[in-house]
Amino acid sequence: MRHLTSWAVLLLVGGAAVLFAARNYGGEVATLYTTDGTGRTFQSSVWVVDKGPQVWLRATSPTSPWLDRIVNHPEVELLRGESLKTFRATPLVHRRERINADMAQAYGWAEWVLAKVEDRSEAVPVFLDPFG
Repeated sequence: MRHLTSWAVLLLVGGAAVLFAARNYGGEVATLYTTDGTGRTFQSSVWVVDKGPQVWLRATSPTSPWLDRIVNHPEVELLRGESLKTFRATPLVHRRERINADMAQAYGWAEWVLAKVEDRSEAVPVFLDPFG
Protein backbone atom coordinates (compact mmCIF):
# COMPACT_ATOMS: atom_id res chain seq x y z
CA MET A 1 0.00 0.00 0.00
CA ARG A 2 2.89 2.33 0.78
CA HIS A 3 4.29 1.85 -2.72
CA LEU A 4 0.91 2.70 -4.22
CA THR A 5 0.78 5.93 -2.22
CA SER A 6 4.33 6.79 -3.30
CA TRP A 7 3.42 6.25 -6.95
CA ALA A 8 0.28 8.36 -6.61
CA VAL A 9 2.28 11.22 -5.09
CA LEU A 10 4.92 10.88 -7.79
CA LEU A 11 2.26 11.01 -10.52
CA LEU A 12 0.65 14.09 -8.99
CA VAL A 13 3.96 15.91 -8.66
CA GLY A 14 5.02 14.87 -12.14
CA GLY A 15 1.70 15.98 -13.61
CA ALA A 16 1.94 19.34 -11.86
CA ALA A 17 5.49 19.77 -13.19
CA VAL A 18 4.35 19.03 -16.76
CA LEU A 19 1.50 21.55 -16.47
CA PHE A 20 3.86 24.18 -15.05
CA ALA A 21 6.36 23.58 -17.86
CA ALA A 22 3.63 23.75 -20.51
CA ARG A 23 2.27 27.06 -19.18
CA ASN A 24 5.61 28.75 -18.69
CA TYR A 25 8.04 27.17 -21.14
CA GLY A 26 5.88 25.89 -24.00
CA GLY A 27 6.42 29.00 -26.10
CA GLU A 28 6.30 32.76 -25.82
CA VAL A 29 4.83 33.97 -22.55
CA ALA A 30 4.08 37.70 -22.51
CA THR A 31 2.96 39.96 -19.67
CA LEU A 32 -0.40 41.70 -19.99
CA TYR A 33 -1.06 44.81 -17.90
CA THR A 34 -4.71 45.61 -17.20
CA THR A 35 -6.40 48.09 -14.88
CA ASP A 36 -9.54 47.97 -12.78
CA GLY A 37 -12.08 50.68 -11.98
CA THR A 38 -9.85 52.18 -9.28
CA GLY A 39 -6.87 52.48 -11.61
CA ARG A 40 -5.00 49.63 -9.94
CA THR A 41 -2.74 47.77 -12.39
CA PHE A 42 -2.60 43.99 -12.63
CA GLN A 43 -0.23 41.79 -14.57
CA SER A 44 -1.06 38.44 -16.09
CA SER A 45 1.04 35.94 -17.99
CA VAL A 46 -0.52 35.24 -21.38
CA TRP A 47 0.19 33.43 -24.60
CA VAL A 48 0.25 35.51 -27.76
CA VAL A 49 -0.34 34.54 -31.36
CA ASP A 50 0.39 36.77 -34.35
CA LYS A 51 -1.79 36.57 -37.45
CA GLY A 52 0.18 38.71 -39.88
CA PRO A 53 0.09 42.17 -38.33
CA GLN A 54 -2.70 41.18 -35.90
CA VAL A 55 -1.96 40.29 -32.28
CA TRP A 56 -4.27 37.91 -30.40
CA LEU A 57 -4.57 36.63 -26.84
CA ARG A 58 -6.94 34.03 -25.45
CA ALA A 59 -8.64 33.87 -22.08
CA THR A 60 -9.15 30.18 -21.37
CA SER A 61 -12.29 31.01 -19.37
CA PRO A 62 -14.98 33.66 -19.85
CA THR A 63 -14.61 34.38 -16.10
CA SER A 64 -10.89 35.12 -16.31
CA PRO A 65 -10.11 38.14 -14.07
CA TRP A 66 -8.02 39.88 -16.74
CA LEU A 67 -10.82 39.42 -19.27
CA ASP A 68 -13.29 41.03 -16.85
CA ARG A 69 -10.96 44.01 -16.48
CA ILE A 70 -10.53 44.59 -20.22
CA VAL A 71 -14.27 44.54 -20.81
CA ASN A 72 -14.52 47.62 -18.56
CA HIS A 73 -11.09 49.13 -19.33
CA PRO A 74 -9.94 47.99 -22.78
CA GLU A 75 -6.67 49.94 -22.84
CA VAL A 76 -3.92 47.44 -22.02
CA GLU A 77 -0.18 47.15 -22.25
CA LEU A 78 1.62 44.06 -23.48
CA LEU A 79 5.24 43.31 -22.67
CA ARG A 80 6.88 40.94 -25.17
CA GLY A 81 10.53 40.48 -24.38
CA GLU A 82 11.80 44.04 -23.95
CA SER A 83 9.03 45.65 -26.02
CA LEU A 84 6.11 47.29 -24.19
CA LYS A 85 3.18 48.40 -26.39
CA THR A 86 -0.25 49.84 -25.71
CA PHE A 87 -3.37 48.30 -27.27
CA ARG A 88 -7.15 48.43 -27.18
CA ALA A 89 -8.30 44.92 -26.30
CA THR A 90 -11.50 43.57 -27.83
CA PRO A 91 -12.95 40.13 -27.00
CA LEU A 92 -14.23 38.45 -30.19
CA VAL A 93 -15.89 35.16 -29.30
CA HIS A 94 -16.80 34.41 -32.92
CA ARG A 95 -13.06 33.90 -33.63
CA ARG A 96 -12.74 31.11 -31.00
CA GLU A 97 -12.18 28.15 -33.33
CA ARG A 98 -9.64 30.00 -35.48
CA ILE A 99 -7.62 31.35 -32.52
CA ASN A 100 -7.75 27.99 -30.72
CA ALA A 101 -6.30 26.40 -33.88
CA ASP A 102 -3.67 29.15 -34.17
CA MET A 103 -2.69 28.68 -30.52
CA ALA A 104 -2.40 24.93 -31.07
CA GLN A 105 -0.11 25.51 -34.03
CA ALA A 106 2.00 28.12 -32.22
CA TYR A 107 2.33 26.32 -28.88
CA GLY A 108 2.33 22.68 -30.02
CA TRP A 109 2.94 20.19 -27.21
CA ALA A 110 2.19 22.75 -24.49
CA GLU A 111 -1.25 23.54 -25.92
CA TRP A 112 -1.94 19.83 -26.34
CA VAL A 113 -1.10 19.16 -22.67
CA LEU A 114 -3.11 22.10 -21.32
CA ALA A 115 -6.11 21.34 -23.54
CA LYS A 116 -6.37 18.00 -21.73
CA VAL A 117 -7.13 19.80 -18.45
CA GLU A 118 -8.64 23.12 -19.61
CA ASP A 119 -11.85 23.35 -21.62
CA ARG A 120 -11.21 25.30 -24.85
CA SER A 121 -14.89 25.37 -25.84
CA GLU A 122 -15.50 28.54 -23.82
CA ALA A 123 -12.18 30.26 -24.49
CA VAL A 124 -12.42 33.93 -25.41
CA PRO A 125 -10.11 35.28 -28.13
CA VAL A 126 -8.99 38.86 -27.60
CA PHE A 127 -7.85 41.06 -30.45
CA LEU A 128 -5.23 43.68 -29.60
CA ASP A 129 -5.56 46.80 -31.73
CA PRO A 130 -2.43 48.99 -31.47
CA PHE A 131 -2.73 52.65 -30.62
CA GLY A 132 -0.95 55.23 -32.78
